[in-house]
Amino acid sequence: MLQKNNQKLHHRMSLEHPRHLNKDAKLLLLISSLFTLANALSSTFVNVYLWKLKKDFLLIGWFNLYQFLAMMITFVIAGRLAKKMDRVLLLRLGVAILAIFYLVVLLFNKQATNYYWILGWILGIGQGFYWFAYHVLYFEITEPDNRDIFNGMNGLVTSLGSMIAPLLSGWFLSTKVGTAGYQKVFLISLIVFFVAVILSFMFYKRKSEGKYMFKEVVYQTIHNQNWRRIFLAMISQGGREGAIVFLIGLLIYISTGNEFSLGTYTAVISGVSLITYYFVGRWMRKNWRKQAMMIGSLMMSLVLFPLFLKTSFTTLMVYGVGTSIFAPLYFIPLTTIVFDLIGENEKSVSLRGEYIVLREIGLNIGRILTIAIYLFLMHSIGKEAIRYLLLISGSLPILATLLMRQVTHYRLK
Repeated sequence: MLQKNNQKLHHRMSLEHPRHLNKDAKLLLLISSLFTLANALSSTFVNVYLWKLKKDFLLIGWFNLYQFLAMMITFVIAGRLAKKMDRVLLLRLGVAILAIFYLVVLLFNKQATNYYWILGWILGIGQGFYWFAYHVLYFEITEPDNRDIFNGMNGLVTSLGSMIAPLLSGWFLSTKVGTAGYQKVFLISLIVFFVAVILSFMFYKRKSEGKYMFKEVVYQTIHNQNWRRIFLAMISQGGREGAIVFLIGLLIYISTGNEFSLGTYTAVISGVSLITYYFVGRWMRKNWRKQAMMIGSLMMSLVLFPLFLKTSFTTLMVYGVGTSIFAPLYFIPLTTIVFDLIGENEKSVSLRGEYIVLREIGLNIGRILTIAIYLFLMHSIGKEAIRYLLLISGSLPILATLLMRQVTHYRLK
């Protein structure tokens, strides 16, 4: 009873100050920052690590394909588990599995390329549990009036972590011969994930009720125009992330030959994102969202053309900086519109976990399709196909924006 009263008070305080973030929201921001820090320290360099062990574009593609396939399956499982247990436990489980991933990488050492499929599955499962719990908690903790604020602050703090950590990792790794420094960097990430697990015990317990009604959400997707458009938009967005998420960093390393260049690149684009996320999150208004998405998606596609003409550190930097400037205009409204629609009425709120699973299935279908195309093109054409794949997949946010612009009749329009 006391716990229930605390939760009611906690919710009431957030309503009294709708533009402020409550304790749980700040804690979620902190854990998100630690998650970003651990990922930025090591995840930025995992593909490079595998590349240094075995220079094989196909192997890198298969590693990422298994990761996204595992994420998609894990989201479905996590959605069912969330109806039976505290979502914070799922968050904790996800972070713990990510820590295990780096432990396994440390144990495999130079044999990691022989077990890339195992690594892909472990990483995908950890990411799946973490992101499912994060999105459910994000929906429950934030309110429609402070969601843009949270997204802006989250973009700010994650950009700060993404700016400092890769620079330090890149510098450290570049001073070592071969893969000698990777073991220490992966160990630090393992420790940071462990700290995040400890902090997660500070959340209020959030027990779910009701049955897992994923079939109901699938039915809504088929028959409801808004959700059908959102699902297709998520596939389009996932299509962009599938190839770009690992190819850009790998191309930076290949074009320069050292990790410090990749760390510098990541630090620069994260520094730009830090500024742009702050201002977009601070000044974004409900009636500007769809216009902002269109500007952001068009400019994110435009900055790809120099990279298409010539792949070099300079053109990669132009792409990275340009994307960092305009991406918040696209991503903040994209996230906010989807979660506002989930909160449209009592029925959709009760199915929030199922809708989040649907959202992530769409994203991962897009990622898997793009990587499948990448694997086919690399096998049949070779690495020359990379720039065409980047141009096409990098322009998919325009399609996602066109679909999201047709999402209508939700209460915050």
